[in-house]
Amino acid sequence: MRRRRALLLPLLLMLLTPLPAHAEITRDPLLDTAFACVEEGNLFQQRYNELTGAGVTSLFPLGVPYYFGGQSTYYLMLRYPDYAQRACIESSQYYREGQTYIFGFDCSGFCRYVYVQNGRGTIDSLSSLLQNRDYFPVDQGGNGSQLFNQRTGLPPWDELHHTLQVGDLLVAAHGTRHIMMYIGTLRDYGFTARELGEALAPYIDYPLIIHCGANPQYGPRFQAFIDTHPERYGYCTTTDGGVAMSLVGVAIADAPCFVHDGVTDFGYFPMDDGQLWLTVYDLDACTSYCWFRKQ
Repeated sequence: MRRRRALLLPLLLMLLTPLPAHAEITRDPLLDTAFACVEEGNLFQQRYNELTGAGVTSLFPLGVPYYFGGQSTYYLMLRYPDYAQRACIESSQYYREGQTYIFGFDCSGFCRYVYVQNGRGTIDSLSSLLQNRDYFPVDQGGNGSQLFNQRTGLPPWDELHHTLQVGDLLVAAHGTRHIMMYIGTLRDYGFTARELGEALAPYIDYPLIIHCGANPQYGPRFQAFIDTHPERYGYCTTTDGGVAMSLVGVAIADAPCFVHDGVTDFGYFPMDDGQLWLTVYDLDACTSYCWFRKQ
């Protein structure tokens, strides 16, 4: 009887011990490269390292900022480990020709960097990705195909992860064109519904993307950096974004927090005690989009 009790005790303890969070993410060289572009202490970088043992560290302490027209890895690393600066050569909604900014990537520059660093070749222009509809050649001899667009329709948001693979690209037009890379779901990174809370838990299986674009946390971060390093960066204008994660398929109005920054409205979910804002990217508000896989 005592032996039976001794055998049952470990089993009982196992049943009473909370099970580890379900996680599906595995180490991927594309993710290694992408997560090296976020800021030090980023929650998703930490989760990725803990789950895969990757040991990814950030290239720059504050992350890679957005720079309009930023395509050059050479300029990004010109002053490494310090940030490089460059004068903008063309004006846009936020950026002004002739003004100097801390150099970073634009959206396509970031995705091309991740792909080229891993021998995947370059990526076709965003207009080509949006205009072609089925199967078409891509630069450097690779082939690619669209997975979903408005014509083909989408599965429910919480079922897209059954079809998507890490590294798939989302290209969308909403006034301007933008490209993003799929990295999994919140569940894949070990988050539980209880941990996420009432507001975010319903989206635990929605697609997560990493991209270099407008983000309300980057501007103040880099302005503070510029203010504390006037001898090197005092003549630089702050950025309006950088490399960050967003949740796809949630409308801005459905996010619990809202901010208007520069020329853009953002809905977001605060995570990591408010240290990270998980912004939303609403595809339903876009005029065109496609999910694309580079072969």
